[in-house]
Amino acid sequence: MKRWWSGVVSRLSTAAELIAAVWKGPYWWLVPVLCVLLPAAAVFVFLQAVPIVAPFVYTVF
Repeated sequence: MKRWWSGVVSRLSTAAELIAAVWKGPYWWLVPVLCVLLPAAAVFVFLQAVPIVAPFVYTVF
């Protein structure tokens, strides 16, 4: 469980760095992009855990 949690924290640190860069820098035009991509990425990650839905998620890419 601890190994799984460290993996999740590692992946979330990338999103946190992206949000920090938008907050500190002149990249306000990226806010709508982040508001769409981050939740969509979370939905795809959770859908891949369901065995019946996983093949259909892969066809999106």
